[in-house]
Amino acid sequence: MSLSKGVDACLDNKLIGPALILIYSAIDTAGWLDSNDQFATRNSFVGWTNRYLLSTNALSCAAVDLYAARCGLLHTFTPNSKLSSDKSSRRICYAWGKSRAEDLQRTIDLAKTGNDYVVVKVEKLFAAWRDGVLAFTEELDADTPRSVAVMAKAKNFFSELGTDSVTELLAAVDQL
Repeated sequence: MSLSKGVDACLDNKLIGPALILIYSAIDTAGWLDSNDQFATRNSFVGWTNRYLLSTNALSCAAVDLYAARCGLLHTFTPNSKLSSDKSSRRICYAWGKSRAEDLQRTIDLAKTGNDYVVVKVEKLFAAWRDGVLAFTEELDADTPRSVAVMAKAKNFFSELGTDSVTELLAAVDQL
């Protein structure tokens, strides 16, 4: 998926916010593919995250923390969401690059902020998504009906059509 290449490009250029937006969009997409819903929902995000992303990787957050972080980042570009304001989730602080999640978590703990914040390493979240996609696709390989349903949804993915292709198509139509 081009989302993965986009995340890599963002991380290579230290564009952490855009990288996280792409990661959360990728989780949303995977959850939607695995659901029977017409659109991505909180339940599809949380369900896929629990089943694939968190089951194979030890992140210090819960699926609802990630969903709340996704909401805050995508809607306001902040760590704040209705879920975190209602104390239904923790706010996520991010470590990346050479920084250590453990050091940031210790700093937060020393500030005695309670249990309102949790630290996630960006690269580890991205790796967890990739591992989750791998586990998901392995399941699909063994379940033809489910795979067919997922592929039917995937046909709707955004795609790119170059200007040369459009020009050739229009030239062919004009010849009719």
